Amino acid sequence: MRSTTTLAALCAVTALALTACGTDGKDGDAGKSGQKVSASSKGSPSATSSGSGLEKLSGPEIADKAMKAMKSAKSLTTDLKGTVDGGPMTYHLSSDSKGECAGSLTMGSDGGVELIKTGDMVYMKFDRAFWKSQGGKDGAAAADMIGDRWTKSKATGADAKDFATFCDSDTMLAGFQDGPSAARKGKTTTVDGKPAITLTETEGKETYTAYIATEGKPYLLKLVTKGGKEPGTVKFSDFDKPVDAKAPTGDVVDLDSLG
Repeated sequence: MRSTTTLAALCAVTALALTACGTDGKDGDAGKSGQKVSASSKGSPSATSSGSGLEKLSGPEIADKAMKAMKSAKSLTTDLKGTVDGGPMTYHLSSDSKGECAGSLTMGSDGGVELIKTGDMVYMKFDRAFWKSQGGKDGAAAADMIGDRWTKSKATGADAKDFATFCDSDTMLAGFQDGPSAARKGKTTTVDGKPAITLTETEGKETYTAYIATEGKPYLLKLVTKGGKEPGTVKFSDFDKPVDAKAPTGDVVDLDSLG
């Protein structure tokens, strides 16, 4: 079975995250922000910041600084929980600019996959629900044959090369571009204990809220979307930290040899 379906799901997550950076709103305090995710984590107005000076800037100025900071990151971890292509999805991936990555993806009753890419190999472990949902009778047969074992493929192979590209954090971060938008500066708050300032944009039925770090580099810490067809929450963390991408050991199925 080919991995295109999983790749499409992973690319949808990336597209979801990058939507925030390409929103061209028409309200208020021109800037950039937004994203397609939900789950509100409303901040406390009493949260403090480090005096980085972001609070003195306009929404667009804060957003531009955030986009530049994101593009400078050599590695990061992305977490998503929301709706993609009409179905529930949770996603966790640590990746770096060298193409190393480790993480997992679940798609509700359609199952999930664990993913590791290190060196020139991509390792994937699919659960039975995933095999069956993606491959029908062949999927059920694959689930019986492979079980809960890890699989591996060359990163340059037809089944894995897109995964390898996806694992490069630079590829995803390339979508974080500064430019005109309509981000409205909001209150200060915290994201997982880190001081942040909010930016909000509304387009149609969707409201996008970005949380920008006010300590250290102005990284984008969280993106939230409410309304519309694809609500959810995306968080970014572990900037510039080493990615723990270690090849699994033991009985690993070589998909390349299986054809």
